[in-house]
Amino acid sequence: MDENALQKTEPERYPSTVSDEVYTLTTKVRALEEEISELKKDIHAIDFLQKKPIISGDTIAVGGFWIVAALAVIGIFF
Repeated sequence: MDENALQKTEPERYPSTVSDEVYTLTTKVRALEEEISELKKDIHAIDFLQKKPIISGDTIAVGGFWIVAALAVIGIFF
């Protein structure tokens, strides 16, 4: 009889502990998903608010080249 009692109580105990662990893990995963969602929103806000240069470095380099070229031509003829 003792063997039958052990067989009945053990399966009843395991599903409750497993379901408790699954529930706690599920709540932790949901909390982490919410945190990731907030972090994604923050990253998008930072990217949106970050100042971007109006004139790129390439544009400044090309403009500088033409200014130096114009000064060289003016220097040659004057």
